[in-house]
Amino acid sequence: MCPEKLVQEAVDTLLDNGIRGQPMRDGHNKVYKSFSDVIEGKEGRFRETLLGKGVDYSGRSVIVVGPSLSLHRCGLPREIAIELFQTF
Repeated sequence: MCPEKLVQEAVDTLLDNGIRGQPMRDGHNKVYKSFSDVIEGKEGRFRETLLGKGVDYSGRSVIVVGPSLSLHRCGLPREIAIELFQTF
C-alpha cells in the first residue's frame, strides 16, 4: 500500500473512525475512539462539560385558566415564582 493512502486512512480514523466501513481496532479488539466520537452524543465533550449542567428546578404542568384569573393572565405557584425570579 502506498504511504499516501496509509496517511489518509490514519487521518480518517483519527477524525471519524468507521467512516470507511469497519472501524479500526487496537490489539485487544477495542475500537479506537475518534474526535467525532469524543465530541458528539450525550456523553460527548460539548454536552457533558462545555454547555453547562442541567437545571434542577424544572416543572411540568398543564396550563389552565383559574376561576379567579382573566384570560390573558397565567397563574404560577409561589415556590416556583420565587425560584424563577431569584437573583444570582
